[in-house]
Amino acid sequence: MKKKYLLLVSCFCLLFCAEAFSQSKIKPLHVGVYQGGLITQVSIGTDFEKKYYGELRLNATDLLDFPFSVEGYFNRNLKRTDWYNFHLGLMLRVWEFGDLSAGLPLGLTIKPIEAHRNLGILLETTPIVSSFGNVGLRGVLGIRYSFGN
Repeated sequence: MKKKYLLLVSCFCLLFCAEAFSQSKIKPLHVGVYQGGLITQVSIGTDFEKKYYGELRLNATDLLDFPFSVEGYFNRNLKRTDWYNFHLGLMLRVWEFGDLSAGLPLGLTIKPIEAHRNLGILLETTPIVSSFGNVGLRGVLGIRYSFGN
């Protein structure tokens, strides 16, 4: 029951953020779906074409009894071209059972279709350290789309 409540609240927050972004001066925004092993994530964020951008990611897994987490990303594009963006950032994650994690995402957004530069393929790796002392390396592959460019 607790997971269903957290999922409902998360979906509401995601929709609220999308509406807030659409009404704000932070336009345009992007959305994404990323796969990293057992975890699928959905995201919403500011324009990934800017020098600095942020992103909020939520777990969207179909595994039973898998802990829910929310991640905040703060990235800086180190190299931006018409075909790709190369970024480095900071990731902060909170798990439903209280664990905190931090990581340094290093990623590449490839924009393969010349006529549709709003569509990007994300390749990202993140070394992660948790407050419980666990250390790991996560790889993510996904699709992102920027509205309003």
